[in-house]
Amino acid sequence: MGIITIDKSDHLFWLGRYTERVYTTLKDYFKSADLMIDSDPDYYKVLCRKIGIADIYGSSDNFKRKYAFDEADPHSIISSLNRAYDNAIVMRDYIGTETMAYIQLAIDDIKNAENSNSTIADLMLVIDHILAFWGCVNDGIDDEQIRNIIKLGKGIERLDLYLSLEKPAHEVQMVYKRMKGFLSKAKLRYDESVIYTMDNMLSSPDFSYDNVKNLLRKLILS
Repeated sequence: MGIITIDKSDHLFWLGRYTERVYTTLKDYFKSADLMIDSDPDYYKVLCRKIGIADIYGSSDNFKRKYAFDEADPHSIISSLNRAYDNAIVMRDYIGTETMAYIQLAIDDIKNAENSNSTIADLMLVIDHILAFWGCVNDGIDDEQIRNIIKLGKGIERLDLYLSLEKPAHEVQMVYKRMKGFLSKAKLRYDESVIYTMDNMLSSPDFSYDNVKNLLRKLILS
C-alpha cells in the first residue's frame, strides 16, 4: 500500500476515535435513558457534565432525541458517526469498501431508529455494525500499521471517555494497558514522558481522573 502519510494517518486515527466515540457514548446513552425513565429524569445533566458538553437540551425527552439524532448538534451520536464516515470514505482504498460499508449501515440504522416505535432496540443495530466494522478492520485489512493506527485511535478515545465518565479504576487501567500496546505499533509520534508519568499515576487505584485525562490529550504529537 506504500508509505502512510501524516494526512492519511490522521484520517485513520480519527476513524478509530469516532467509531469508538459512537460505541461508548451510545452504550451510556442506553444506561442514561433507563435511569431517566426509572428514577431520575434529570440524569442527562449529569451525563452532559461528565462528557463536558453544554446542557442545550432542557428536558430528558429533548436530550434523548437530540443527543442521538440531531445532526446539527456537534456532540450528537449521529454527528460522530458522520465524522467517522467522512474519514472512512477518504481512506476507502486503504480500509476497503466492505469495512467502510459497516459505517454506512450504522448511519442507516440510526436514521431508521429516529422514527421507530422501538428506538432503543433499533439503536442496538448501530452497536452491532460498529462491532462488525472493527471485526472487518481485524480480518479485512492486510496492512498492520493501518490496523494499529485505527486501534490506537479507538484506544485513546475509549480511555478519554472512560476517564470522563468516571468508570471504575480497574476498567480505566485495563483500557490504558490495551491502548499503550498500540503506541509503538502505530508508528505515530508520541510523548514518551507522558507515558512515563501516566504509568506512575495509574499504578495506584487512587489516581486523579482529571490529571490523567489532561495528560492523555498531550500524548500524540502533531
